[in-house]
Amino acid sequence: MPNIKKIKIAVAIDKPERLSPLSEVFGRSNFFLIYDLLEDSEDVLTNPFAKELGGAGIQSARYLIENNVDVLIVKKIGTNPFRFLTSADIEVYQCQGTNATEAIRLFTEGKLSLIENMRGDIVSGRMRKRQGRYFTDIKFINSKKGKI
Repeated sequence: MPNIKKIKIAVAIDKPERLSPLSEVFGRSNFFLIYDLLEDSEDVLTNPFAKELGGAGIQSARYLIENNVDVLIVKKIGTNPFRFLTSADIEVYQCQGTNATEAIRLFTEGKLSLIENMRGDIVSGRMRKRQGRYFTDIKFINSKKGKI
């Protein structure tokens, strides 16, 4: 069950509208829908760090902290922005395959999963290619054979 005192909910989204699908990865989301639970009001903020070459997740996290967000709803988030947000007492919830309106409804009904610690199988969405091989936080993929 979400904490009742939490007021501002941020949702990482692709388009500046309530029915926008959630962004695939937090730091690269184009917009944040900020919903104030007590005021029943919303605002859409453009993520000025979505196109950064590096550090987009940390900069996006700092941006939400500066905007006094209490809760963040994402599909995926990197380890560093997650730690940065939780160190600022922002709760991070995971939501899959829905739009911003539905994600907020699921949060208020207590149906979203609070991410309490980073486990590679849950959140990190970044992949790096080095010498024909892909690396993620949890598995090695040989790109030439297509096997895991």
